[in-house]
Amino acid sequence: MKILSIETTSEMGSIAICEEEIVNEIFFFSKDVAEELISHLEYLLEKTHLTISDFDYIVVSIGPGSWTGIRVGISFAKGLVKGEKEKIYCVSVPESLFFAIKGFRKPSICVINAYRGEFYISFFNGKFLFKNSFKIKKIKREQLESILKEKKYLVVGPGILQLKDILKQNCLLPPFYWFPRASFNALVAAEKIKREIPSQLPEPYYGR
Repeated sequence: MKILSIETTSEMGSIAICEEEIVNEIFFFSKDVAEELISHLEYLLEKTHLTISDFDYIVVSIGPGSWTGIRVGISFAKGLVKGEKEKIYCVSVPESLFFAIKGFRKPSICVINAYRGEFYISFFNGKFLFKNSFKIKKIKREQLESILKEKKYLVVGPGILQLKDILKQNCLLPPFYWFPRASFNALVAAEKIKREIPSQLPEPYYGR
């Protein structure tokens, strides 16, 4: 199974190619996400001697995260499949990051900046269940501060960048786990596809 994965929900975008394991992954920081996607995808395809038709699935993240980035990623994926919607497989940011840290088997929290003093949060008890949708809530910073003081969590997610001042009592994983990555998305999607778990709809998800 060949997978092309696209991640555009945070400041760090990425594209990855997966064939049972990650074959290639490239990262980029840019305000013009669409332009970066096109140039980096062309580079990866040329490097791997693959074409879009070679992929069984296009994996894309539906958020929550950057309002513009999410929409660009989904639209880009839809353009690549040219009407073959069954080739699109969608994952959320929390499930992707929790899948990446499932080996730690620790209570964890994913935090994503929702701006204006609010954050999207999702909890993980340390046991990854593929059918979990991981409930996402939108809360104020004060509420998040209270939650983080009550119990120690492994903390993941791009919201870490806005929360370093209140995360001293919690366990911060290396920056490798702070941002969603196309490779994480591809790996969790591949496992869900093998288990015949349907994709989430290719629509932006903002935790509402």
